[in-house]
Amino acid sequence: MTVRILVILRQVYEQKSIHWDYENNDFKNRKATINQADLNALQWASDYSKEHNASIDVYILADGECNETLKEKLARFPLNTCTHIPKSGNEQADAHYLASSIEQGMYDLVVCGDETEDEHNSCLLPLLGYSLGMDVLTSVHQIEAKGAQHLLAHRKEERGATQIFDIQFPVALSFTTQISKLRYSRHFQYEIEITKRERVDQIPRSHRRLGSPEPNIIFGKVPEEENPLERLMNVMGFSNNSDTGLSQQTNALSEEHLHFTAERLMKWLKE
Repeated sequence: MTVRILVILRQVYEQKSIHWDYENNDFKNRKATINQADLNALQWASDYSKEHNASIDVYILADGECNETLKEKLARFPLNTCTHIPKSGNEQADAHYLASSIEQGMYDLVVCGDETEDEHNSCLLPLLGYSLGMDVLTSVHQIEAKGAQHLLAHRKEERGATQIFDIQFPVALSFTTQISKLRYSRHFQYEIEITKRERVDQIPRSHRRLGSPEPNIIFGKVPEEENPLERLMNVMGFSNNSDTGLSQQTNALSEEHLHFTAERLMKWLKE
């Protein structure tokens, strides 16, 4: 049975090439390259495909055209297909687009680097994996293959401890640069053809941020209690005063708002 692997490569800017132009208030002399951790993930996928029956597809998220240097790097790996997808600069939008273009169950393994070098973004793989209904594991630094569709993933935790995960396909993994050492060989060159895909983003649905709701408070009058705690209770709508304005204020509070208000009040009392 052939294991289908998808490797995601992301374009980044070399940190040494970034300079600030004070005259134009913009960056200049930025040199684009491929994220180092993504290349290490590709190297691991290549090594895995040689020991097991696996095919590798590559998605390149990059601005502009892919240069010859990138093609020479990719020609050293046994790739099945290579697709260039323009990136949007937003990992959530990129993950949404990739999930819409990948059929569920199309790949057994989706891998990429843990984070980007320039902006330290690390949300693309978890968002994509969850959208495809896969198990997700990040920051993996070592893999042990146990059978055709069985892996042992090592991840470093706090204080130097290492946790081992027993995982089965399908799964989405993000690797650190320690996963595999890049090996360049001049003797094995593969024909590489990069296909560019035109990207048309769908308008995403609005997502409401979870959290305490904005209170709708109607003040009847300025609290006149001498005790600061009683004034606070009055403003929050918990006063026993039968004043009309305060009665309207209390009725305007929803159960959800009362819950969050009570939590805030308890936190304030502890402080």
